[in-house]
Amino acid sequence: MKKLVFLAIFAMNLSACSTCYECSTDIPLVDANTGDTISSNENVEEFCTADGQEVEEREKDGAVCRVE
Repeated sequence: MKKLVFLAIFAMNLSACSTCYECSTDIPLVDANTGDTISSNENVEEFCTADGQEVEEREKDGAVCRVE
């Protein structure tokens, strides 16, 4: 019985583990005088989460995310 309880607790902990991601977005550099895009810089963010919805939200905003 103790083994069964231990396995159940272990399985619950695995399902709640967070995954680490690296998300990148391009940030346009705009000429203040003309409003034209001159270039772009890449912004890279690393974060860990157990909530897949957080990754989906970032991707909806234009980020490209990958698991680290």
